[in-house]
Amino acid sequence: MKNPSLQPRSLRQLILAWLLPGVALLLVASGSSAYLVASANANQAYDRSLLNLALALANQVQVQADRLTLDLQPQGRQILVTDKFDRIHFAVYGPHGELLAGESGIFPDDVPSFFSGSTPGLFPKDIAGPDVFADGTLFFDSRIRDRDVRGVVLVTQKDGRELTAIVAETLTKRETQVGDILLSIIVPEFLLSAATIMLVMFGVNSGLRPLEALRDRLSRRSPVDLSPVGDVPLPSELQPLASEIDRLLQRLDIALGAQRHFVADAAHQLRTPIAALQAQVESALQDGGAAPLENILAAVRRLSRLVNQLLALARAEPGAQPLQQSVALRELIEESADPWLQFAIERDVDLGFDLAEAVVDGSPVLLRELIGNLVDNAIRYTPAGGEVTVCCRPAADGRAIVAVEDSGPGIPPAQRERVFERFFRGRADVGDGSGLGLAIVRRIAEQHGAEIRIGDAPAGGARVEVAFPAPRPV
Repeated sequence: MKNPSLQPRSLRQLILAWLLPGVALLLVASGSSAYLVASANANQAYDRSLLNLALALANQVQVQADRLTLDLQPQGRQILVTDKFDRIHFAVYGPHGELLAGESGIFPDDVPSFFSGSTPGLFPKDIAGPDVFADGTLFFDSRIRDRDVRGVVLVTQKDGRELTAIVAETLTKRETQVGDILLSIIVPEFLLSAATIMLVMFGVNSGLRPLEALRDRLSRRSPVDLSPVGDVPLPSELQPLASEIDRLLQRLDIALGAQRHFVADAAHQLRTPIAALQAQVESALQDGGAAPLENILAAVRRLSRLVNQLLALARAEPGAQPLQQSVALRELIEESADPWLQFAIERDVDLGFDLAEAVVDGSPVLLRELIGNLVDNAIRYTPAGGEVTVCCRPAADGRAIVAVEDSGPGIPPAQRERVFERFFRGRADVGDGSGLGLAIVRRIAEQHGAEIRIGDAPAGGARVEVAFPAPRPV
């Protein structure tokens, strides 16, 4: 079974898979930061209210008979501790830890020893002494009567005497405020998230609409419609893709045109030997002699050679053969020389070799076909008694050179480019070729990145030289 996670997804899904988590993360971060800031501001406001209450208590302390006293009337005390939501606790201590007012037993009785760290109890254990009160205040969290409280300790002076005011309250208002803040953030964040997701999906769909339009245009085309697709305005991101598609369609049009031309030429070329063969067979049936049979054999040989060259041309198409092998040209030529020598003896042509070690990267099958067509072409166009030389050598720049020279009629400069066209024959009265040999040579040379040059041979005929690029380093 295929793993669903490895299946290709649509471009829309890929874009949304990248955008939506990021958008969701930003929204969560935004909501969290807003919540933290709002909660901190609310807690700071409540802390200031506690501190104001502690200051109010400290201001009510009086000095009587050289002693600090705090006389709270019941009405004042009631006003002080009355709160609609929370329970308020307070205590005021003198310079020696004596309780001046407030709840006894709720806060430490020995305030100075508590601040010095000798008595564990209400406040955090890491309070090391009075030096923590750098500004005279300390906020703390603790529990009173099994309820969480938030409190403040205020250390101040009254006529040169130190006094300590402690005020604490439960957390009902704070928790309610936190819930209100959270609710006020969640609802807008949810609406904002929904709106953002809808906007992102709308933007992605709108952005992909030109791509879908391009796809629809291509899907409605007939197999023979190779007109450009980039002839309409497209977004800049799609323009390179459309340009590449147009170039591909152009190359495909050229390839299909060449194929149609090749089929037409091949049909025309095959028609002649087949018609000749048919005529020879009819003549042989009428005459019953051996001479027509020799003509039939020649026609069959020509037809066989034409078919073989058509097959070789098909093998020379790009991608038909792997080109990654390291090929020693001298060994390749020596292994292929026997049929060439036999054909040269039949044509009374002196076939010679001038070979040196040279290596190229390519396909042995195609390279044998290339050199074989050059040799065959040279032997066919060289008159009896002439000579053909096959050369192979390395060049100074690392390239490998293969050349075939003959003493035939040569190739006029005006025809040296056209001889590589399929079925072109410069002189139909010389040789009995089909016009495909050099076309096959050029196609194979192009696949190997080689250059072909046609010049004059020292013996007066033609010299065809193929220069192969240097092999890749191992």
